[in-house]
Amino acid sequence: MQGMGVLYKQHGITIRVNGNEHPPVHAHVLHADGNALVYLSGKALNRGVPADALKLAQAWIKEHAAEIEAEWQRWN
Repeated sequence: MQGMGVLYKQHGITIRVNGNEHPPVHAHVLHADGNALVYLSGKALNRGVPADALKLAQAWIKEHAAEIEAEWQRWN
């Protein structure tokens, strides 16, 4: 079963780490308009997340990189 660790849920976005994932370490950003993969480097593969929401998510991910890394290790 694929697990997921929700790390942030505010301002219309959810940031989570999925289990059984491919490297490098990244987080999934979910929004009503789409989703994105954001790597710890800050690079994003965006599929519809509005620019302002993506910017907020990237800033949060940058600030919480250690937490994301730990969650990644937990699920993968």
